[in-house]
Amino acid sequence: MSDTDAAQSSPPVILGVGASAGGLEAFQSLLATLRATDDFAMVLVQHLDPEHESLLPELLSKRTRLPVRPITDGMELKAGEVYLIPPAFELDIQGTTLKLVEFDTPRGLRRPIDRFFESLAREQGTNAAAIILSGTGSDGAQGVRAIKEEGGLVFAQDPQDAKYDGMPRAAIATGAVDMVLPSGDILGVMRDFHDRATGLAPTIESDAEFIEKVVRNLRYRTGHDFSGYKSGTLLRRITLRMSVLGLRTPSDYLRELIQDRGEAEKLFRDLLINVTSFFRDRESFAALREQVIPQMLADKGPGDELRVWVPGCSTGQEAYTIAMILADEMSRLDCHARLSVFGTDIDEDALTEARRGYYPNTIATEVPQNWLDRWFTATHAGYEVRPELRDIVRFSSQNLIKDPPFSRLDLVTCRNVLIYFDNPLQETALSVFHYALRPGGWLMLGSSESARQAGEPFRDISPEHRLYQRDNAPARPLDLPRGYRPPADTPPLSSRPSADSDHGLPPAALEALLEHHVPPYLVLSQNDEVSIIGPGSERFVKIPTGRATLGARALILPELKPALKRVLTGLALGAQPYRRITVSNLGGTLPETLALGATALSDGNRLVTFETDTHREGRVESESQIVIDEDYVGQLETELDNARQTIRTTVEELETSNEELKSSNEEMMSMNEELQSANEELSTTNEELQTKLRELAQVNSDLANFMESTQIATIFLDDELRLRNFTPEAVAWFRFVEQDRGREITDIGSRLDMEQLAETCRRVRDNGQPEELALSTSDGRAEVMVRIAPYRTETRHTGGIVFSVFDVTELASFASEAEAASAEARARMEEIEELYRVSPGAMGLVDREYRYLRANPRLAEINGVSTEDHIGQRMEDVVPDIAAAKMAAIDKVLETGEPVLGVILRGTTRADPEDERTWQIDFYPLQSGAETPGAIRAVGFNVQDITDLLALQADLRRIMRELQHRVKNMLSNVIALVNRARREKGDPARLLETLSQRIRALANTHNLLTAENWSSTALRDVLSLELTDVYGSERIETHGPAVRLNARATLAIGMAVHELATNAVKYGAFSVPEGHISLRWSRIDEGDGESFVLRWTETGGPPAVQPEHEGFGTTLVRSMIEGTLGGKISPDWNSEGLRLVITLPWLAATEVDYDSDVDPLRQADPLP
Repeated sequence: MSDTDAAQSSPPVILGVGASAGGLEAFQSLLATLRATDDFAMVLVQHLDPEHESLLPELLSKRTRLPVRPITDGMELKAGEVYLIPPAFELDIQGTTLKLVEFDTPRGLRRPIDRFFESLAREQGTNAAAIILSGTGSDGAQGVRAIKEEGGLVFAQDPQDAKYDGMPRAAIATGAVDMVLPSGDILGVMRDFHDRATGLAPTIESDAEFIEKVVRNLRYRTGHDFSGYKSGTLLRRITLRMSVLGLRTPSDYLRELIQDRGEAEKLFRDLLINVTSFFRDRESFAALREQVIPQMLADKGPGDELRVWVPGCSTGQEAYTIAMILADEMSRLDCHARLSVFGTDIDEDALTEARRGYYPNTIATEVPQNWLDRWFTATHAGYEVRPELRDIVRFSSQNLIKDPPFSRLDLVTCRNVLIYFDNPLQETALSVFHYALRPGGWLMLGSSESARQAGEPFRDISPEHRLYQRDNAPARPLDLPRGYRPPADTPPLSSRPSADSDHGLPPAALEALLEHHVPPYLVLSQNDEVSIIGPGSERFVKIPTGRATLGARALILPELKPALKRVLTGLALGAQPYRRITVSNLGGTLPETLALGATALSDGNRLVTFETDTHREGRVESESQIVIDEDYVGQLETELDNARQTIRTTVEELETSNEELKSSNEEMMSMNEELQSANEELSTTNEELQTKLRELAQVNSDLANFMESTQIATIFLDDELRLRNFTPEAVAWFRFVEQDRGREITDIGSRLDMEQLAETCRRVRDNGQPEELALSTSDGRAEVMVRIAPYRTETRHTGGIVFSVFDVTELASFASEAEAASAEARARMEEIEELYRVSPGAMGLVDREYRYLRANPRLAEINGVSTEDHIGQRMEDVVPDIAAAKMAAIDKVLETGEPVLGVILRGTTRADPEDERTWQIDFYPLQSGAETPGAIRAVGFNVQDITDLLALQADLRRIMRELQHRVKNMLSNVIALVNRARREKGDPARLLETLSQRIRALANTHNLLTAENWSSTALRDVLSLELTDVYGSERIETHGPAVRLNARATLAIGMAVHELATNAVKYGAFSVPEGHISLRWSRIDEGDGESFVLRWTETGGPPAVQPEHEGFGTTLVRSMIEGTLGGKISPDWNSEGLRLVITLPWLAATEVDYDSDVDPLRQADPLP
């Protein structure tokens, strides 16, 4: 099968992409780089509002040619397609099948990205990849850990490129992110890696020399040997680095690795899988707690030490987890042993993070709440390990395989480290654990690891949770310190040629040589014990009786002991590997002169020779003559034995102490690393504290200025309600002085009800919920609003109370006035609604589309359609015969914003289709309100049926013609009056003057209007002309404001007063001498518009009698008052005299609305 066929038959890479806020922009940038040839399936998971339909499919499909599909339950993934999670669902994957799951957690706790990534890692393993894009919070951080653990690739958007960097930073903080890139660059690297992994991987994997060279360069550059790592892990990381660098062949990468010193460090970082978390695999930790820890603590008492080692601890979460569990169990079981946890790793950066003990907010989902409160301190960015936990755990840099291990350990937890080792390296690591653990100690491994191997050094405690116990056999020997593993082609030590074979001597020849040609010799070990006695040496040694010993000083003849001691001492102190001395006068069976030689051997042993031929050439290097003093020698030997015993005792003590020092040295090494880190942290902290002090000084200065300048009365209390601080404005409500700080607030004088205030403060302190309290001052002059809130400390705990007092006296007054105004407005609205309902005039309201919004009963009567059926109907559907004209007038109102009045329309309606009638309509705009001033929302209109009025106007014209005839008659009557006056007795001049005045008064009304150009006249002038000038002022009383009447009103009022005066002369108050007339007028407004009211009151005359028929004069006056001016005449015929009230609309009586040259009487004619 070809590589291409293999690639096509392999399952597609499934790429999970998670985002939240700002995700759309990141998605678009990511999808813009997709190609039609990409053969991976992409699943986009975003936080979506479950109550709204997502527009993502529509928006994202414009950014790529690949199909973008909303996910449905059971959908199968296909390469080259993009899938979008729908709202209101979480997502799982089974094989390549997507499963939708309804949310079972409330909003705020949902983590759909984590859930899908964990499912993807579980199902796809190394075939999975994850990308974290813009978003707030930390969703996805747990999921990328799962992807990383299973060997998948993880990318994160560069926080500088993300609109919201919370999620990318949280993912990066886990250490599981392989690469941080702008969103537009991620798919390019992903594509290149995928192409290399499917095409280049077989070539690299088969090239063992290439991998060996990479490992060797790493070892040289970083000091860490990866020769025992699994080739798959090495291969994926090397391939990823080649993709990032854009290198095509293994030789290109090898060249880059050699030339660029930094590349080795980058590859080293990629090979470090820093994926860890608190309480990872909770079931395993529960088994450890239940099955192992009680036994481990059973034999630990005060003064004992419980020693735990966590190799490969990364950023420290697992080491702290073990420490918390053990500390909790020791407390529960009342164990008072000293707990020491050693965390080691080769990643210095990860160890720095572990020592700092700062972790993000996401650990709240990992650590039980009670332990989170006990062992951690909440900060603004997450949680900090408390000092009491940090003191238990010591972190140091250590290579598990290379460096000396700890010893006398009770527990080793090495989880998910061995999975990256090949089998030989795993066996080496297990040997290290066996050496480090005390007999019966416990070992905990990861879920995919095992301690089962040949020799059974560990027995199973809980195989499903990977818990094992060390056997009681002696520790396996370790070559410490250990070096690097030799290359595979280096022959083993046992196969190398032996030293004795280099000379080519058979054993028999070698034995003869030693017996006849080599001086007698002894081989001494490093402890001065005789290991070999050469031929001929029997005469220089003596086997003592009693307990056997191999010590050289015990076996050597007494005569030779001083010489042997001297030659060995000289060998030990000298710089040469050979030492020789000559002794004489030995006596006994010994030769007279003897040369003792000592040679240091390469294995640490010494060769001692006894030569009797002291003059052989080249043999003597130094000679000394020793005269033996037996007494002195005995004394020295006694002292030597005592010294030797003392040294032996000291050595034993030192050996004991050495074991303790070895353990202490390990601890000190770990503590030294920790102290170095602490020193760095303290230096940084010192700088931070100096900066913080400056900031605090600035903040204090700002706060002091704020307290002095704020216009708000604010008071700060502690948790016992004692005064802590206050602003200057507070003295307006409390009698504060500086000495009051520290006193309970209830003990301080105040204008407010302190008992109620204190009770509310205690309630807020206890429940932590802010409250508001309305109070009045003791004198009742002011109303205040008190806002009370808990005082939050830096750790968000309640540390007291803070409350502010606001003077709302004016606000309360305004509220009262507003309520009164609102009530009045509601009453006015009800009046308007009632007026609209009962108005005898026809009224309607339409919107800008000519649809009826309202119609009153009179309009419904005119149109022949009920009020309900009007609503929502267009004009052309209700009154088709006159709709066009009405709509034209409405358009004019909408265009100009001004009313259109007096529109005359003729036509028919449904009320009587056979009867054509005439209407006068006024149109007016209705504004939208304060939100959009000037905008017209609707158009209202009033309809008046003037069909009958036009008929009346025709009658009036006939009457006017008759009036002309009557004027003629009136003139005739005047002439007759003159003639009658001529017949009366009296002063002719006086009679003539009175008659002239009366005649002139009749004419003066016309003259007055003519003088004013028929615009307006003063009411008093009209009354003077028609009354006082005619009848005198003695019997006439007038009272009222200055009013000017227009031409119509002047003529009407003049004629009315003339008619009333004439009748008063004939039948009323002027008919008797004691009669009196009162005229009073006023301008009033009774809610439906302003009116002009004229009251005529007769007193002192005969009783008023209502005539059976109105005369011509009365009819004429009523037609002008009520018909032309829209007014009203209200007579009251009673026994004291006539009382009559004339009411005119104010504008109809006073507004000048026609030209001066128009005959006012013609205004009664209908419009053409």
